[in-house]
Amino acid sequence: MTSNSIQPIRREKFEGSIIEEGIIYFRFFENEVIEPSDIKESFEIHDLLAVDENIKRIIHSEKYGTISKAGRDLVQSSSRPAKAEAFVITSMAQKIIFNLFVKLRKQKHPIRAFDDLNDALKWIRKK
Repeated sequence: MTSNSIQPIRREKFEGSIIEEGIIYFRFFENEVIEPSDIKESFEIHDLLAVDENIKRIIHSEKYGTISKAGRDLVQSSSRPAKAEAFVITSMAQKIIFNLFVKLRKQKHPIRAFDDLNDALKWIRKK
């Protein structure tokens, strides 16, 4: 993260912040199952922090975290606009779910998964 980053807005299972101008960052904590109520909270924070649809988004899921089917369905039906989206995924199980999700979901913007935050930042800065 850069020195320009602001204090994250923290919730029970995640936190959200602007880490650089034009890049919103959500970090979902280790060992959490993300449910629709958590997704709704993340949308509220996104709406509070994001200026417009040109925002770039990084979603970082820490070890052993996952999202419920109902949570995935809500993301698919109600996702916020973005110019590009990077996912930081640490476990093989998460990567399998992500790949299925991406194949089944029509993409409105570039989307890609990474093993670490630095690689995700390098990619999304170019978008």
